[in-house]
Amino acid sequence: MPTIILVALLGFFGLGANPVLMALAVRFARQAPVLASALTVSAFNLGTAIGSWIAGLTLDTSLGTTGPAVVGTVIAALTLIPTTALVLAQRRRSAVAV
Repeated sequence: MPTIILVALLGFFGLGANPVLMALAVRFARQAPVLASALTVSAFNLGTAIGSWIAGLTLDTSLGTTGPAVVGTVIAALTLIPTTALVLAQRRRSAVAV
């Protein structure tokens, strides 16, 4: 049951962050939206590779088969930190401009 819950949370938060982060990267890139888009996708792929490796390592810990879902959930939750910071910074800039 914990694995099912954690995988659902991973899908909800992790996959929901990708379009938001992509849009923010393209918006902040201004004159180089294609480069920003390519780098964002590359970062997602690198994160997937590293996260999968770390998740695989947890299989030999006391977490057992729940380990990969825990790692994925933690990584997904961590994506909220820079996303929130970018949104708050943008709101501050918009408030100052008005």
